[in-house]
Amino acid sequence: MKSRVLVIAMVALLGACNSVGRLDIPTIAPTKLIEIKKPITSQASFALAKVIANIKRGTTVFHFPRGSFLGEAGTYCNLRYDYTDAYEDWASGMSRLGDWSTELGEIFYETLSARGLNVAGDPKDLFRRDKAATSAEYMVGARITEMRGNFCHLHHWWDGQPLPEFSGDMFLDVDWTIFSNVIKRKVLSVRTQGYYKLKKPRKGGLAIIFNQTFASATEKLLASQGFVDIALGKKREEATPNEGPVRVFLTRPLSKRKLARRIGTILPAVVTVRVGRGHGSGFVISEDGLVLTNYHVVGTAKRVAIVLENGVEVAAKVLARHEVRDVALIKMPLRVPSFLPLRTELPGLLEKVFVIGSPLSEGLKSTITQGVVSAVRQRARSGLVFIQSDVAISGGNSGGPMLDENGNVIGITVSGHTGDAQNLNYFIPIGEALKALNLKPEIAKD
Repeated sequence: MKSRVLVIAMVALLGACNSVGRLDIPTIAPTKLIEIKKPITSQASFALAKVIANIKRGTTVFHFPRGSFLGEAGTYCNLRYDYTDAYEDWASGMSRLGDWSTELGEIFYETLSARGLNVAGDPKDLFRRDKAATSAEYMVGARITEMRGNFCHLHHWWDGQPLPEFSGDMFLDVDWTIFSNVIKRKVLSVRTQGYYKLKKPRKGGLAIIFNQTFASATEKLLASQGFVDIALGKKREEATPNEGPVRVFLTRPLSKRKLARRIGTILPAVVTVRVGRGHGSGFVISEDGLVLTNYHVVGTAKRVAIVLENGVEVAAKVLARHEVRDVALIKMPLRVPSFLPLRTELPGLLEKVFVIGSPLSEGLKSTITQGVVSAVRQRARSGLVFIQSDVAISGGNSGGPMLDENGNVIGITVSGHTGDAQNLNYFIPIGEALKALNLKPEIAKD
């Protein structure tokens, strides 16, 4: 049953007709795999995101030639097929064959982990399987661009009736894409080929042949020096600044007055950023209407709506964005007397901080929460720095300012842990945000 389900997923049958012998299968040269000696605990982790087949509709992918083409079943191969041979054409265009939670994910895990690689999503771990795969540093996508196979469908020697046993050989051409979950972009493309031959017909033979061929193509990832370098952590991934000229803007001198005494001028500088039916927060950094927020708030939108504290709503243009650092710059078509001073120096541990934004709904705009700096952390692979704090945030706070006791911006709200975690939230240091967007502040006179 499993083999039949797999074949249905792979191809749509168009029927049997005349063909000529075996389908030609490319010869695969011997490949030298790179041995992994570094401990798994010191390696980067991988998980299979998805496997798709991208084969032109109408391409012949399988032949069922009659006779002893593999030397085991003899004349009982494909005995009752119409005419002398049969073939199958690919009829489904692009189709999804599986992901890390399917049998192909298990094959990916077993093949590479057996070679000493750190692969997430252990199928034997019933309790951490899902969590492990989704927390991998790298997701791997496989695109099958070519598939060829010759199969023997065994028939009974006495009455010629077909039996549920298959043998054969298969070839796959696979394009692999390695995607970094740290910097949110593709870091490597690798092409491999796989081949497998099953001589003796077996029940579930079609599934066995396909799975072993995919395992063969998977194993050959270890012939790629680029893939091995990523696994061993030899390639450091950094979030580079946006290309283009540096944009200079005027900002206020740092404030030395307590936030509570300045709150009347601070709140008008914190805005709600509306995109479609969703919203986030943002804050004004210059008199000419420049606003900072998160990339994940604006996405790929070119224009967004800005709602000021007094309820005035204006259309604004997204000038720049940096997906990896998760920051974006917006320009409002008006001058704003209330804008916030920026403190690029990183805060100290236990420093008191405040966050302002529009959590959960626009009606909760100008909500203020208070906490302390718990840590300043740098991710080793990307170099990205985050401020960790126990200050409370919720959905809608994203893009809003984190302020010190004097009302100077030290960070941008970006994310928080949910579930078992409590008050474990992260903020982008303002200096890192300015660097990513090629922004250079110059002090203006009050």
